[in-house]
Amino acid sequence: MNLLKKFLDYAKFSTGDFEKIFANVEMPPCPEVVVTLMQKLDQPDIDIDQIVPLLESDASLAAQILKIANSALYGLPGKVTSIAKAVSLLGLTEIRNIAVGYAMTKAVKDPGKQGFEIGKYWSDSIFRAVFSKKTAEHLGVESEEAFSAALLQDIAIPMLMDRWFHLYRDVFETWLQSDKRLHEIEDDILAWNHAQAGAWISQSWQLPDIFTCCIGLHVSPVREIKKLNLAESVVAPVALSNKLSVAFEDNTPLENAIEEAKELGIDSKTLEGLVEDSKEMVSSIAEALGIRTS
Repeated sequence: MNLLKKFLDYAKFSTGDFEKIFANVEMPPCPEVVVTLMQKLDQPDIDIDQIVPLLESDASLAAQILKIANSALYGLPGKVTSIAKAVSLLGLTEIRNIAVGYAMTKAVKDPGKQGFEIGKYWSDSIFRAVFSKKTAEHLGVESEEAFSAALLQDIAIPMLMDRWFHLYRDVFETWLQSDKRLHEIEDDILAWNHAQAGAWISQSWQLPDIFTCCIGLHVSPVREIKKLNLAESVVAPVALSNKLSVAFEDNTPLENAIEEAKELGIDSKTLEGLVEDSKEMVSSIAEALGIRTS
């Protein structure tokens, strides 16, 4: 059973017919350069020489690739000054992941609704992305997709706030006054949640299955991830990152996050180290992505 089918079976994706739900909602498309890149990378025997001109054709994407390549996220020796060198050093998978992050920064806009702080949204998303990558590396699982998959996990929230607020208002206002998790309130009021909606966006953008799974399962307890035999995949670090960010947001004790981490064999001291290292990188990564977090 592949990862996407596991997710679809678990999350009961069909409970929300998103094609109908969003029939009158114009979701932002994935940038054309990213769509083309995905298509090319799906081709067998793709050559770097075919990818570099495509990346260079979009000045904004090219600039972001260079900024990320030179950021603390990769810690490469020496300054990367060309797209060709960035592709050579990072590899096509990492370039794809950076492009996915670029697509998100283009798609997500500030909905301008009272109670929703776009800077906080971005700082939280970047923290989770960095933490997921570091945790995946610590666990020895495939970590290449960790950063972008985690960055995307809440992509649906600002879109729902911006484009569907007349129906999402009850959810958001209830959440502001409640101790319950956002996805729990969504399930109660809407019978679906932002994780499922985000997975639908991932599918509509034709992103790799692993991104759809990470987005769709990020609100799930780690024990559920283990039951799906996904504990040794990038899905687990992404799900753990969500529990941590929620705890930090409310300034509450981290007992729940610590218990979740133990499910993956991460003790509290190690968890604290991963958290601190990740928090230190948020501002520099935000700058590389061209995002304001305050």
